[in-house]
Amino acid sequence: MRISLILAHPDEESFNHALAGSVCDALEAEGHEVTLHDLHGEGFDPRMTREEVRTHRSQDAPVEAHVAEIVSADGLVFVHPVWFDAPPAILKGWVERVLREGDAFERGVDGGFVGRLRAEAALLVTTQNAPRSEGVDAVDHFWSEFVLPAMGVREVERVALTPVVASDETQRRAWLDEVAAAARRRFPAVT
Repeated sequence: MRISLILAHPDEESFNHALAGSVCDALEAEGHEVTLHDLHGEGFDPRMTREEVRTHRSQDAPVEAHVAEIVSADGLVFVHPVWFDAPPAILKGWVERVLREGDAFERGVDGGFVGRLRAEAALLVTTQNAPRSEGVDAVDHFWSEFVLPAMGVREVERVALTPVVASDETQRRAWLDEVAAAARRRFPAVT
């Protein structure tokens, strides 16, 4: 399987980077082809242009490359911190620019969305310092109830790690193993 892994954290020494590496290693060990995109490392520009709003196309070659890859991916993985109860701004901008109408979804006759992505499954790995709140989880809603289903992704699994700020090395090693196991479970080896 071709799997796109999108990482959104500005510090290349962050635990999010370690988590992305653990997921990538696990998936490659299962025989999958993984393309890891470190949005900050790539200098991804999250700002949508007026032309993109009007035409659903971009003059930005990296955006077009991301769109082509995501449309043909067999699976998706997102690794990001939760800041102010939401994904980081760079990832929100990536969603707006890459998961666009005409490529990732179409509008249905009833005004709803018809997903066009090939991927049927996604894995979300999130970190945060505050405990997860009871009741409505804004990050779950964003990914699992709106964005990914609208794109046609039917199976969404989230591994929410918290509180990272209070974790020690033993806990972090356990979390690295946990996300690797989740990746193998979500995207088993192709036989």
